[in-house]
Amino acid sequence: MIEFRQVYKRYPTGQLALYNVNLTIHAGEMLFITGNSGAGKSTLLKLIALLETPSKGNVLVGNMPLTHLNPRQIPSYRRKIGFIFQDPHLLYDRNVFDNVALPLLISGMPLPDIKRRVNAALDKVGLGRKTKSFPLMLSAGERQRVGIARAVVNRPTIILADEPTGNLDPELAQDIMYTFAQFNDLGATVLIASHDHGLVERMKKRTVVLQRVEL
Repeated sequence: MIEFRQVYKRYPTGQLALYNVNLTIHAGEMLFITGNSGAGKSTLLKLIALLETPSKGNVLVGNMPLTHLNPRQIPSYRRKIGFIFQDPHLLYDRNVFDNVALPLLISGMPLPDIKRRVNAALDKVGLGRKTKSFPLMLSAGERQRVGIARAVVNRPTIILADEPTGNLDPELAQDIMYTFAQFNDLGATVLIASHDHGLVERMKKRTVVLQRVEL
């Protein structure tokens, strides 16, 4: 379970990104976060991933306040999280297999296990035959799927996606959303920030709407 308890976030520039957010996300839930630009959608996801910290209040994951984690515990915590960005930030000088394998190589996993994990992740996103292709050889939708495979190759319990379909046409966007739903069906907690209200409504999942606050 993920909980936000009276969470505020103000950046050093003075921008107030989140104001008194109270939210409970149940384990295994698929949740959409919507709102206008600047409403704090990305910030909310970054707080869960510990890419940002609250200015006030607490974010808890599994009843543990994230502020209680010491620096040595943070890498282990982050390995439980898969983060997908609008731009998948692929390495264009490496093929699909190597892009997806990167988090496992960094963690020191044995090569036979890496091969098994990467092939399984690519099969789940429908790219099992593209292991030797390079990013420039792929469509935008396929590149986004590589980003998803890389995010889930560690078998995270939480998947965070920040506008993952913003650069895709409607058909591809729907396809990507169904891919997230499949990972949710396997037990992952999935949070998706999106401004595409029509697509969100079609998925028929709980939706949280953030409002931009000027103070």
